[in-house]
Amino acid sequence: MKGPILFLGVGGSGMSSLAHMSIDLKIPVIGYDKKSSEATNFLKERGITLYHLIEEIPLEGIQMVVYSSAINDKHKEVFSRIKDLGIPLKHRSEFMHLLVSNQKSISVAGSHGKTSTTTMVSQILTEMGFDPTIMIGGDTSLLDKRGGKIGFGSFAVYESDESDGTFLKHKANYRLLTNIDNDHLDYYKTRNNLEDAFFEYMGFHSPGETVLFVGDEGIQSVLQSKYKEFSFHKDFHLNLLVTEEILEKKWFSTLQNKWETQITTILYKIRNDVLEFTINGKTYPLQLPYPGVHYLTNGLVAVICAYRLGIPPEEATKILSRYIGVKRRQEILGTWQETTVIDDYGHHPTEIKMVIQSLKQKNKGKGNLHVIFQPHRYTRTQLLLEDLAKSLLDADSLYLLPIYSAGETQIPGISSTSFLPFLNATVTTLLDGNLNSNLETIKPHLRPGDILLCLGAGNVRDWGVALVSENKKSN
Repeated sequence: MKGPILFLGVGGSGMSSLAHMSIDLKIPVIGYDKKSSEATNFLKERGITLYHLIEEIPLEGIQMVVYSSAINDKHKEVFSRIKDLGIPLKHRSEFMHLLVSNQKSISVAGSHGKTSTTTMVSQILTEMGFDPTIMIGGDTSLLDKRGGKIGFGSFAVYESDESDGTFLKHKANYRLLTNIDNDHLDYYKTRNNLEDAFFEYMGFHSPGETVLFVGDEGIQSVLQSKYKEFSFHKDFHLNLLVTEEILEKKWFSTLQNKWETQITTILYKIRNDVLEFTINGKTYPLQLPYPGVHYLTNGLVAVICAYRLGIPPEEATKILSRYIGVKRRQEILGTWQETTVIDDYGHHPTEIKMVIQSLKQKNKGKGNLHVIFQPHRYTRTQLLLEDLAKSLLDADSLYLLPIYSAGETQIPGISSTSFLPFLNATVTTLLDGNLNSNLETIKPHLRPGDILLCLGAGNVRDWGVALVSENKKSN
């Protein structure tokens, strides 16, 4: 047996998924992460050796080192030791491609909705008996807390993360794109750079297929600005998901007419929480167990991908009518005295606005929506401060936790207090981050029929879990 693979930053969602997939292949795994977590504890249960001090890791005999973008200049000494020993060093995106190199790959990208869409495609393929390899950046019952698994069918489905540009290394056979929005501008610096990267991801010069949700304004913007530059690979096929309004735009008709034989156009519309789409003259309804237009449009991307793989739309829509969901995406944690407590990972203005709007619509006439929001990263807060604040305005009451740093150094002048000038119309309370005293501040305002939403990518979920646990103990 070859030596183990070392994962640096093994507690991260992408890295832990890859570690689980390696275990599936009977590869010995060593992991490093500076702190323990639910993810690292589960990996230990599956047999990995875990280190919390990087200098204590024995490097002799290791066959490969896999690292994430979270491993940076602070670890120069370890990287130097690894190179001196001649151990292959792979970024997680490179290693993932090694794992799926013998399968046809399906890549899911987008500023929002990657995890949900990847889960939807995976659920369809799994229930249809395809036994796919799956890598998802979230916790879903499909994977039983693992984030990734090796399947032995023909396909591999995975998220493509644009945050550090490594998604451009993914040479997938099928590329799905849900939307393009202003995020990770700390890496891309400008909107133009971000759009250029997504345009490259679309893969017009490569063989394979791309599914674009053209109902998204960001994707429309890129297509409209770039369509004169398009030259398709002879073995490339483009699937465009559009509305009647998009069909009438000059740039779209020019694009469609120029490469008619290489384009499939799917027309859709949404009404009364049902998305209807038409393929080959036949119309199909799509309805999901979760509220929100964004879930429906993500579902459409998944259904069209499945259709291009040979799965009939009626089968795919039937499967998604019982979509299993993902932890931390409108996840109901429980109740506190007849107030429903929900947790959601949303941390970008567009995500936040969609979640709040869908829950307000769902709870219309029943009660108020209270939001505990935890800003994520100082850089994101600085770059998107006003947009973040405006996305929260529809909350009936708002509680602001301190910024979750995610390891970043604090930026002078940037804190949760920075939101207040943009929130005059919303009842807002600043919290100090002390969980128990914060809950005592919030509880008197909760009424039967209300929703309390814990919102953010940090540990804001803990506030909701504690509240629900308190309710269970008192009953």
